[in-house]
Amino acid sequence: MKRLLNCVIVPFVCLFTVLSTPVAAQEDTGAIKMAEIVVTASRLEEPLRYSPDSVTVITEEEIQKKDKKTVIDVLRDVPGVFIRQNSSFGGSSSIYLRGTNNAHTLIMIDGVRVGDPMAGDGKMSISPLSTDNIERIEIIRGAQSVLYGSDAIGGVINIITKKGKERPEFYLSAEGGSFETFREKIGVSGANDKVSYSASISRLDTKGISKADEDLGNTEQDYYHDTNISGRLDARLSDTVKAGFSVRHCRSKMDYDDTGVDADKVQDSDITSLSTNLDQDLFAWWQHTIKLGTTETKREYTKNGSFDSTYKGTTKLASWQHNFFIQDKDTITAGFDYQEESGDVQNPWGNITEKKVDTNSLFIQNKWTPFKGFSFTLGMRHDDHQTFGGEDTYKGALAYLYEETGTKIRTSYGTGFRAPSLYQLYSSYGDPNLKPEESKGYDVGIDQELFGRKVLVSVTYFQTKIDQLIDWNWTTWKYYNVGKVKTKGWETSASFKPLAWLSLDAHYTYTGAKDETPGGTSQDKYLIYRPKHTAGASLNVKPLEKLNVNLNTQYVGKRYRNTGNTAEMRSYTLVNLAASYEVTRWLEVFGRVDNLTDKKYQSIYQYGEPGIGIYGGIKATF
Repeated sequence: MKRLLNCVIVPFVCLFTVLSTPVAAQEDTGAIKMAEIVVTASRLEEPLRYSPDSVTVITEEEIQKKDKKTVIDVLRDVPGVFIRQNSSFGGSSSIYLRGTNNAHTLIMIDGVRVGDPMAGDGKMSISPLSTDNIERIEIIRGAQSVLYGSDAIGGVINIITKKGKERPEFYLSAEGGSFETFREKIGVSGANDKVSYSASISRLDTKGISKADEDLGNTEQDYYHDTNISGRLDARLSDTVKAGFSVRHCRSKMDYDDTGVDADKVQDSDITSLSTNLDQDLFAWWQHTIKLGTTETKREYTKNGSFDSTYKGTTKLASWQHNFFIQDKDTITAGFDYQEESGDVQNPWGNITEKKVDTNSLFIQNKWTPFKGFSFTLGMRHDDHQTFGGEDTYKGALAYLYEETGTKIRTSYGTGFRAPSLYQLYSSYGDPNLKPEESKGYDVGIDQELFGRKVLVSVTYFQTKIDQLIDWNWTTWKYYNVGKVKTKGWETSASFKPLAWLSLDAHYTYTGAKDETPGGTSQDKYLIYRPKHTAGASLNVKPLEKLNVNLNTQYVGKRYRNTGNTAEMRSYTLVNLAASYEVTRWLEVFGRVDNLTDKKYQSIYQYGEPGIGIYGGIKATF
């Protein structure tokens, strides 16, 4: 292993040493941009530079530089986000945003919520979703229920499909590496004055590692296979009307283990998300958007080769949104959302026949900009849930950007809620009388540009309180409303781009997430699997015009794995290396080393994670 590490590390050490003397062609300097257009934070396009929210935008270019293959791996580098996963290669995942529960982060694909109504918390594991055909991922931290309704207590993650540009382009890609892993991709994209399109198909096969940790005597490899299909079509029907359609489908199959024990169990899962939209400018000051979407999930489990259980769920969405622009000073966004969730379960513990619940919602938000750089946003929403009735939420936000110094001060305060999942309402463990979880939270932050926009520093303080938390009653073996939780902390990030060929990004988050349930056995205890300290850094270097090298590190601090806070999991640091070289205009070779230092670690207690992995491949573009 030492010889292998030397073979991998030494060449790159030499490379970074050479970089201390850049060539003349590399002297062109760049600037860090805070001007990306985001759509998730306000449900319409606006520059990130003027947004009052705490936002991270991850572009297709950043994903490619780090050679990230799954959405889950991309999210590991985001401030305020911690990923808990039942081992790599398809293991089910949970997303903890600012210390809130997995159920408190709304996941969307092209603006359409995705979920699994028959999962315990109603959330779908997105670990099978690849980064194929993704243009960007927007992460909005803090309560967003005013615009998106249920589940957006901790924030929103919107995965946006790539929009075709310029001349038609076709590519083929093949990759292989450790753990007998093979991945193939094919894709096409393009555009003209009227139509743009993109599509991709990828296949992953790996023998993987034992999901149950090898240190417990588990030696079998647990295989994983997935197929990802993605497509998007946009058309300009006239000077004032645009239409769009997108689809993303993922089918996966894997061996999985019980905690600490190898088991002959197999999970098959299907995820399909469809959306279509029509945008029309009625007048220069009035535009409206109609969006329809659906997400279907299906999970089948077999044990020792025999049927065990099946979970099916469907989420349907219809939205009609209006945007009013008043003299460049005021923007009013108002609309109607309809959501229907349905599903059924067949398992040995009790079947659930087809259940359905719908929600009708009205929302309005006003963003007032009395003078350049300053904005005040106020929004309200009413959700009428079929089971528990009405729920009102509101939000206020301020932002001021002083252009001369590149200083933006921002703050927001908002309420949120989360409706119980169908499983929590109607399973044999559920209760149809459950109430929604409710939250109040705020954040205060500052973004500062320095040295001619070569440096961008951000600092944010956040706090969220959640009441009526849905928890598990070990006495009745039922879900019930009892919990109170408080999370607070700091998010810090810095981006440094002294030269066009060199950039460094770093972030650190402190999170204190505690159970404040009065009289509970866990009162004043930290929530499980919430590390107080997380951090990361990414160094990107382009020593030659056709060569790109990225060194990425991730740090996860200690965290408790039991509610009594008596059992602690060790901290760990992962180092990943990726590089690509453009041999010709149409041929690229690439490679990466995951877990470069061969670190032994666990994301979840008794579930194993892979050691060092080396992968390489080629990509042909026509």
